Amino acid sequence: MTVGYVAATVPARGVRVSDTTLFEVAMRELGDALHWVALARLNGLTSPWIIGEQTILIPPVLPSGQPTGILGL
Repeated sequence: MTVGYVAATVPARGVRVSDTTLFEVAMRELGDALHWVALARLNGLTSPWIIGEQTILIPPVLPSGQPTGILGL
């Protein structure tokens, strides 16, 4: 799978997580919890809560601009 907002066809990488939040995944994988919105959009999620085990795609390049931490902005 490729990330829609990345100009090149660089595939996203997946990480297996369970019973956590996208805030935690964003902090661990991207260095900033506010990037949970980019993870939510890429993975088709609307909630930051991850129940059970799931593979979360991590974008190879983050979208430009300051992350707001608010989905939909």
